[in-house]
Amino acid sequence: MKKLSVYICFACALSVPISAAAASIDEQVVNIIVTSQKNDYSSPWRKGEITRTNITGCVIEGNRILTTSYAITDSVLIEVMKKGEPRKYTARPLIRDYHCGLAVLEVEDKAFFNGLKPVEFSEEGGLFGKTARIYKWDSMTNLKEFTAELNKSSIRFYEPSCGVLMHQLSTVMNEGGNGEPVFIHGKLVGITTGLNTKTKTLYALASDVVRRMLKDLAGGTYEGIPFFWINSVDIQNDVNLREYFGMAGGESGVIITDVPSISSGGEVLKKNDIILAINGTPLDDNGMYDSGRYGKLYYYGLIQMNKFVGDEIAMKILRNRKRIDVRFRLRPVPDQCCVIPLITNDRRPSYYIFGGLVMQELTIGYLESFGSEWKKRGDKRMLYYYDNVKSIADEGIADRIVILNRVLPDPVNKGYQNYGNLILNKANGIKVKNIAQLKKIVDGSRGRYVVLDFAGDTSVVLDKKSALTGEKELLYKYNITSSYSNSND
Repeated sequence: MKKLSVYICFACALSVPISAAAASIDEQVVNIIVTSQKNDYSSPWRKGEITRTNITGCVIEGNRILTTSYAITDSVLIEVMKKGEPRKYTARPLIRDYHCGLAVLEVEDKAFFNGLKPVEFSEEGGLFGKTARIYKWDSMTNLKEFTAELNKSSIRFYEPSCGVLMHQLSTVMNEGGNGEPVFIHGKLVGITTGLNTKTKTLYALASDVVRRMLKDLAGGTYEGIPFFWINSVDIQNDVNLREYFGMAGGESGVIITDVPSISSGGEVLKKNDIILAINGTPLDDNGMYDSGRYGKLYYYGLIQMNKFVGDEIAMKILRNRKRIDVRFRLRPVPDQCCVIPLITNDRRPSYYIFGGLVMQELTIGYLESFGSEWKKRGDKRMLYYYDNVKSIADEGIADRIVILNRVLPDPVNKGYQNYGNLILNKANGIKVKNIAQLKKIVDGSRGRYVVLDFAGDTSVVLDKKSALTGEKELLYKYNITSSYSNSND
């Protein structure tokens, strides 16, 4: 699972083989074989090794298959199988939404759906403490059943700040969290999207998220979760804060501490506004509202769980001790909204090689290439920038952090061949904003030298003519087809 906080739960689940009594599950749950090839961020001009994994999905209306988007990241081939038939059918993503964590697949040969039936969505309330059944295809293409207990439902976040309703279940599963359907009383309550094997906590996107996605798709153009990203703090019954802002008795809400202009509502909301209610639903001092079916949920659920791009949001706010009503339209998540892109799946890295210096834009994909514990083991300089400047690019969505990844040893870069993981500040005295601009600066330079200044008072000086003259030979030597690639073009 990506970018989600973890809560400790106790395990209580059981793995059992599918029995004849559960034959209806065989008609709803399918095996998905994903062949993928991720990017090699240490050598951004090439792809990494090819891998094959078995994940799970379920059939939904319209001869489609539902699974989780993160399980099919960087896929080059997707095949599906159904129980009792050895044939593999080719499938392709209809929707691959990393903001809500879900994917919908289509199968080219509609004969695949013969004998299959779509799942029914649960509308049952009071799910806490109830036993759920999870179905998973293993590596030997056996369909297995697990039981688990649903402990909690809450709004959790995929970045950039996309709130989705998610269930937490206790389990003894050692593998999973890759699209397995979760049923209670024979109806779908969620699709798994992550498993913490240490705490035995299984995470599942609620079926409400699925229904919202399908309703969006039914409109003809799928626009995804609306973009709403503000920073706020809870009042939490702080008497001094209440008096300072002029809150009346019985009023509650959250205080806005920052509003990026490119967020939905950025044109009407202001710092120190107190959000009292959203679409007529009051907030408590912890920023929660009463959802009914799932109890108290975080206020983002009122905006990103129940609304669509283009919908109008009404907020009652307290500003300068006055109660006012504001309205704004919801915008889609921008393709490039953050200084450090937080979703880089299915996208090649942007890079530029000059004089053997491999420079690229810092992304979450680059940081994750340090391994599953990259937040602990990654390069400290990179992590500093991730912790401090990953936020919204409010002053210009083209702003990026350019780094020197590594140096390909060559006579032209003698003396610099051990450099790597450096933050590039300036090229020929000009502040560097992205890879495209860096290349433009180098191409347009008229002096003999190109001077690159990095954070930490480190500089590299290269002879431009020598670098360009030897470029073709250098690229050939390292089996590189192009010195420049920009996925943002």
